[in-house]
Amino acid sequence: MTMQKKKFPYIRPMTGEDEEKIKRIPFLNIDTVLIPSPFVRDQDLDLDPDYCYVWDEEGELLGFLQVYSNKNHTRFHLYKVVSSPFQRGKGVGSAFIEKLVNEVDETAEIYLYVWDKLISSIEFFASAGFEYAGSSVYRKMNFHLMSSNAGSIRQKIASWREREYSVPEELSKVRHDAKKSLKVLLDMTSIMSVDNFHKLLDDISRESTAMLNTLQAFEDRIVERHQVDIKELITHRVIPFIEASEIPCQMRLIIGSKIPLVSGNYLNFSRALINLVSNSLDAISETGRKGIIEIALREDEDAVILTVRDNGIGIDRERLEKGPDGLPAFVGNTTKKGKSGEGIGTRQIFSTFGVKNIEVESVPGKATRWIIRVPKSTGQEVHLLSDLESRFQHLMKTTEKIGISRRSQKTQVAIFIWQLRQLEIFSYDLINQFSRYNNVRDVYRNILLYREGRKDFDFLKQELKKCRIDNGIFRDWLLDAVRRIRENESYILDNVKVQDYKGVLFKSYGQAIERHIIFTMDPENGRFYATDRKLAEHMDYVPYLGKDRDELLRGEFIGDVKNLESPITLGVWSVTSREDLQEKLRLIRQGARQLLEMDLKAEKKVSFYHTTYNTSAYEIDTFKTTTLGKMADMSDEDLDKLIVKAEDEFSALAFVD
Repeated sequence: MTMQKKKFPYIRPMTGEDEEKIKRIPFLNIDTVLIPSPFVRDQDLDLDPDYCYVWDEEGELLGFLQVYSNKNHTRFHLYKVVSSPFQRGKGVGSAFIEKLVNEVDETAEIYLYVWDKLISSIEFFASAGFEYAGSSVYRKMNFHLMSSNAGSIRQKIASWREREYSVPEELSKVRHDAKKSLKVLLDMTSIMSVDNFHKLLDDISRESTAMLNTLQAFEDRIVERHQVDIKELITHRVIPFIEASEIPCQMRLIIGSKIPLVSGNYLNFSRALINLVSNSLDAISETGRKGIIEIALREDEDAVILTVRDNGIGIDRERLEKGPDGLPAFVGNTTKKGKSGEGIGTRQIFSTFGVKNIEVESVPGKATRWIIRVPKSTGQEVHLLSDLESRFQHLMKTTEKIGISRRSQKTQVAIFIWQLRQLEIFSYDLINQFSRYNNVRDVYRNILLYREGRKDFDFLKQELKKCRIDNGIFRDWLLDAVRRIRENESYILDNVKVQDYKGVLFKSYGQAIERHIIFTMDPENGRFYATDRKLAEHMDYVPYLGKDRDELLRGEFIGDVKNLESPITLGVWSVTSREDLQEKLRLIRQGARQLLEMDLKAEKKVSFYHTTYNTSAYEIDTFKTTTLGKMADMSDEDLDKLIVKAEDEFSALAFVD
């Protein structure tokens, strides 16, 4: 029982008080599309209080399960499985079923009836192990009988835990569910009659609200901050919650006529407001007097000001004192007078709205007032997310299928490489979203470890989870993109003669038009690694090329490599003598030849880096430029013309890579 409580912390047995409360909650008291009687199949059933549950989340009922069973507990009819439309997608219904099948004998039969127009519900129960077992007709509505045994359902639900869904898969599922909801709405309107009009109207309202909340739940999953209508949240969530409460309470609303949208997370705001009024109701209950809750919304210059006032027991002054973190002492402890607890609700309120945006005033024994400042939505962050999401979906779609093989023409392979490189360049934008709180070079190094097979995907996922970021969807997109890049890169290495495409592989980085692309190259065979300069240093690639750094070249270019006037810069890490410098210039010459083999134009300009570590009296003349063609054809004597005596102030100076 203890394990079950830990696994399902919000599920508890239904009481008679719960049944009365459910009747006062509109969105939990709609059953038009339920089969009219629980005794359609079995006459010897009875309501089983041991297996009727409610989902009680800090005083708010978000769903319930009503079960009928026979005396021997060998057959169980799931008569009502209801979840609040504000919690669609949270797994309330599946949690009820999982708890039930874990508590009954594995051979017990579990069955229910589902209206045949509720395709998404039928698919859900089918995925949970239920099978079609017959049908029944009531008022021209056909109901599917779905049945299974508890053991089979346990196994099916356990398999759900093992699968992870990517963002594109989740979006596909949400899109599918939304379409099914629209079909259900159409089906409901088609069966309207004078007799059922009012009940169907309630069902249509519930189903449309559920569909919108399904979409908003997905939006919260991929976009941590977006536009929220806080006035709508108060009227749709807070007011029904107060009305369903058994605590006598009068509501006073003072809401401006044109309250702008605010920036935030829909579900977090919703939960925070419920926590807030729940605390107010508890405080009122302790006084024994008739309660008053006043909710006011007004517009400020760049924010909406939300005020919630109650005439409850109040908070003692010492508990209002703020600590070093800016939080009042009561946060993290229950606000209920004379009781102890974790104060999860108050923590969630401050976490959602931010410490600096909340002021709490209280007169012990009389009243408490919360003043919350919520920033208006500017639309800029929505535009950024919309732009990145559009690019992400497009690039994941274009790289979804590997449309090449060992027999493919070179043009097809080249197109595949260029599309994959577009996804990699897009990933730079995602990595840069981590820059506010993290070193993006550390992020990129972990990605490189995964791409090169030095670490697995779980390692990368855990490392990115450790990184703080304002919007978690960027982390999810980055993981999906990097996994796709590695899969397709591995296919290229296994099925394509890379040497034949090293030019395409290099020039494809030219799609990063406005970026500085750095690269580290083996001048002997042309193997290289490259990325945005913000993300890495040349030395990061040396371990992957399998040679000492002094056998390799470092370089960079800006924009399209076809632009002849924009030079490629080449250089080395160290020089110890004039003879060593001559040898390093031969490496650069060999590098130029490799770049020509990559089909770069001979007229492409070449410039030179300062040497990173120079302990000789000579240096490459960084004021000189040449072209790839001339560099590749230089004799050893001509290479000497690129050598100058190092100035005293630069002698033995190490330039940072």
